[in-house]
Amino acid sequence: MGDLSEHFSHKDFICRCNSCRGKEFKIHLGLVGILEEITEHFKKPVKIVAGFWCDDYHESLKREKRSPHNTGKAVHISMEEVPPSEIFKFVEKIPEVNGLGLYPKEGFVHIDTRPKEKRALWIKEGNNYSALTEEKRKYYNL
Repeated sequence: MGDLSEHFSHKDFICRCNSCRGKEFKIHLGLVGILEEITEHFKKPVKIVAGFWCDDYHESLKREKRSPHNTGKAVHISMEEVPPSEIFKFVEKIPEVNGLGLYPKEGFVHIDTRPKEKRALWIKEGNNYSALTEEKRKYYNL
């Protein structure tokens, strides 16, 4: 039993850098609920590849704008024996998910709870992020 929900604890979301260890951060409980829904649907544990990102870690990624990871509203996940494309297809049906990205080479899915008016679906191909088109849906079996 986790301290946030049945399957998830605060420590699951800790930033992976070494400079912010021990600093407090918040995780959006709606995001935790989404992860529980995924766990229940697939009957398998969700592996959190990345959760919260501190400002130093985000800066090290050389990203221009802030990410929902910085506010505890995003995760990268994978699951044993469940292809990322299957996770993507299921999660796309969850109304609270407004940011969803498929990272086929890396083997994970990005999920976030950004505001509905900023909804975005994308695929990471190499170093490029592309909007999800019907052509890409067919290519990636989405």
